[in-house]
Amino acid sequence: MAAVRDAVGDAPDVICDGGIRRGSDVVKALALGATACSIGRPYLYGLAAGGERGVDRALTLLGEEFQRTLMLAGINDVASISRRHIRRRPRG
Repeated sequence: MAAVRDAVGDAPDVICDGGIRRGSDVVKALALGATACSIGRPYLYGLAAGGERGVDRALTLLGEEFQRTLMLAGINDVASISRRHIRRRPRG
């Protein structure tokens, strides 16, 4: 994601379309330069598990996880999310 943002600059929107399972995944994608995230799989899991109520529950959980991750990282608002909030794992 960061490489994409570096390549295209700040002008176009960059949407992370895949890999979002938890609220922390949304925070990571935004920190790496995404403008937005698609959440197809969590939505579909909720739909399969409980229809409309399942979708509502899945979206509620995703939102709660997102807010919790922001709080644990000491981030007060979405606009403050940046690459400094990402710690890369060493390879090897």
